[in-house]
Amino acid sequence: MPVFSVTAWKREAVQVAKGGDRLGEFTHPKKQMQRFFCITCGETLFGTNRLGMAVIGTPLIERAFGGQLPAEFRPTFHLFYAQRVLDVEDALPKYLEGRNGPTL
Repeated sequence: MPVFSVTAWKREAVQVAKGGDRLGEFTHPKKQMQRFFCITCGETLFGTNRLGMAVIGTPLIERAFGGQLPAEFRPTFHLFYAQRVLDVEDALPKYLEGRNGPTL
């Protein structure tokens, strides 16, 4: 996948409001990450990264809002742009590595 569009939140800010009894969890055996998914359909709802942030894929948010991504969820920057497989032509800042690093 050449582009991974997500939003990241403090883990305690993310809750499953409905169907929590069908929430499955996978913890990676070596990396500091987890995936939370629906045990009925297999859809990944969110993951946690090595910083403990909850990471939610943009397409899931779009579907929750009827296919339209609200302005407050639209991308504001690109991370790890040095590892890109295609150029993205937009006016957003492009951080070559993490958010504290240099930009393109």
